[in-house]
Amino acid sequence: MGLDYFEQLEVLAARQGGYFYPWQAALGEANGEDAYDRLVEAHLTPEMTVLDAGCGHGTDMLAFAPKVARFIGYDAVESFIAIARRRAAEAALANVELVRCNSSPRFNSGAARIPVADGVLDLIISRRGPSNWIADARRACRPGARLIQLNPLPTPEPAWNRELPKALRLAENPANPGHPDLEAEIEAALAAASLKLETGEVFEAPQVFNAPEDLFAALTFMRFEPGAPTWDEARPHLEALFARHGPMDLPQRRFLWTAVVD
Repeated sequence: MGLDYFEQLEVLAARQGGYFYPWQAALGEANGEDAYDRLVEAHLTPEMTVLDAGCGHGTDMLAFAPKVARFIGYDAVESFIAIARRRAAEAALANVELVRCNSSPRFNSGAARIPVADGVLDLIISRRGPSNWIADARRACRPGARLIQLNPLPTPEPAWNRELPKALRLAENPANPGHPDLEAEIEAALAAASLKLETGEVFEAPQVFNAPEDLFAALTFMRFEPGAPTWDEARPHLEALFARHGPMDLPQRRFLWTAVVD
């Protein structure tokens, strides 16, 4: 039996020291990441309490925590929380609380649970984190609190994918497996929590790879199963692909949405 998703994340933390994409690529400007930063920044105030759902190894914590009164981050991966705690200490962030927690109903007696008391949050943010916390947002938030999340979306299969051996092909978007209509899922989750979408925008951006090594890193990201292709095995196929086509495009898609707790 292979590793489950959270075991894979623990391996990732051990191998590269956090959750980030270990490749170099030219990413188009309209990729959603900068828009998320601007949107979050626009809603930060010095007196507020902010929750980062799926905070990873604390990159957004370093950017946003100095601008608010209280910053709470949680993640299901213990290694990510340990790294975030170390980074918070190094940055002398006294207003930060970091919790190892899985907010999924599966780990909370059948009901999603955010690790905070009732009615304490002014803002929930999540960059490519889980969305199960939506079900508990109304309990955890003050009236008028805002929810902001950036979700990866699946992308169409690249035309060049079928030119690769089956072991190297992208079966589905590795950042968002099994969620072909995530926008509808988010709206349904909000409706189930008696919330509604305030704004929603899809960003589509080219992601151009100039080196076979970087495309290999993207194609094999989060693949730790026995028999996964090695660079030595993949190299001739990827070099031939680049020789035929030149730089390769693997687009990124993101869904940036907001909601307000009334």
